[in-house]
Amino acid sequence: MCFTMNVSLLLLLPGFQLLLIFSVGAKKQEGMVSPEDHGARLRGLWKLHIRDTLLKGKGSTPHPMREGMKQLLYCRVGIGYHLQILPSGSVGGVHKPTEHCWLKVFAMKHGVVGIRGVKSGLYLCMSGEGLAYGAEKFSDDCLLKENLEENHYTTYSSLSHPGVYLALSHKGVLRKGNSVGRHQSCTHFLPRRTP
Repeated sequence: MCFTMNVSLLLLLPGFQLLLIFSVGAKKQEGMVSPEDHGARLRGLWKLHIRDTLLKGKGSTPHPMREGMKQLLYCRVGIGYHLQILPSGSVGGVHKPTEHCWLKVFAMKHGVVGIRGVKSGLYLCMSGEGLAYGAEKFSDDCLLKENLEENHYTTYSSLSHPGVYLALSHKGVLRKGNSVGRHQSCTHFLPRRTP
């Protein structure tokens, strides 16, 4: 009875979740899993999943829970700007949204996300010098801590480089993330589903 119920439950789960369940189960059988090992394993699995999804081509329909929801990220600084990732890899803001402003924010683990430009196909990354840039390949620099602030805006900071925040200036230009803090309006973003 228990085996039948487990098999039917497994048939309902998408492939990535199955892979994650089996990998975690195998680790538990070997012994205790440290949080660092589990986090590293999760990042590795997610990277493989993203690579495989991208290799399938743009003709395939992504699963919304796996790929994130298509949205705009609005920064309330100045007159208000929407974050964009251009095909050249530059990151900045524009007041009126363009096709490069549509982003997919996807969860890596609790409180950690990745962001990818829908049009450019580039991942948002943060360097140790505090600059955001678009990259073709997902790396540790692309892991962002997502934090909901008291004012209901969201801040994004680098997981690899603590204290480095995604930020825009009053003119919509990218600011160095190591010169700003989470309580400044230049680091506050609000997800929007429609322009």
